[in-house]
Amino acid sequence: MTTPMEKALYRRSFGDGWIDILTGLGLTGVGLCWISGQIALTALVPAVLIPFWAIGRRSLVHPRLETPEFREGFRKAGEIRLTGWAIFGAVVFLTELVIFVAASRQGGDAPALARDYAVALPMLLIAIGLLAGLMIGARRFLAYAAAALLIGGTGAWLQVEEPGLLIAALGCVILLTGLGLLIRFVRAYPLESGVRNGV
Repeated sequence: MTTPMEKALYRRSFGDGWIDILTGLGLTGVGLCWISGQIALTALVPAVLIPFWAIGRRSLVHPRLETPEFREGFRKAGEIRLTGWAIFGAVVFLTELVIFVAASRQGGDAPALARDYAVALPMLLIAIGLLAGLMIGARRFLAYAAAALLIGGTGAWLQVEEPGLLIAALGCVILLTGLGLLIRFVRAYPLESGVRNGV
């Protein structure tokens, strides 16, 4: 049975902002690939960033703050949640790509309203994907999902034709937020304070 303390420690273990930075970089990279017309390369962005998760945790987080030792069952459940988030995000992205391409091919046959808001479709699906952040207890991902909807709706209202711009804009918002969280974390747990691996 999971205790409230374990849940709180698990949520705190994602409070350093590193996962936000990688998410922001990923969305910015996807947006830039889309803008450049290299949509196929967007599938490579997560694969490139995944190794940096462990690198960042090992070099930035663990030297400053001891990682709690969770029970084996709880740790495995956390790994399943993270894997589920990655899979869910990939499925959402592929769905987004199929829907957007299908909507784009409708061209002049599509209703005007559908054409006007087609640019916001990727943002809607990204918002759904960001809600998966709740799987790891990162409640700020609710705000990211709301930002995705806001940026998507604003882009459609302004008649932005390039969804990559909207995706990159959202990525920058999440990236900057993550940087802010990481800076706060580093200041709260400086290496020179003698706090190294809980010592």
